[in-house]
Amino acid sequence: MVGLREAYDNHLSDIVTSLEALRWARHNDPDFPGPVDKRGAEFLYRAGGLKKWARDRPRAGTTDPD
Repeated sequence: MVGLREAYDNHLSDIVTSLEALRWARHNDPDFPGPVDKRGAEFLYRAGGLKKWARDRPRAGTTDPD
């Protein structure tokens, strides 16, 4: 389980444009995975769930499914 900063730094920086974009998606994307635990005030997520979400989300400006 990882926080969003750790997830971005270690797993998602090549898929998601920025930590801010990841935080925005947490609040606005209904498909964003829910937290599984908390460490202090920080929500923790399964790294695999975040990777799957990032890989499967539609890309802006993409209309060709291939």
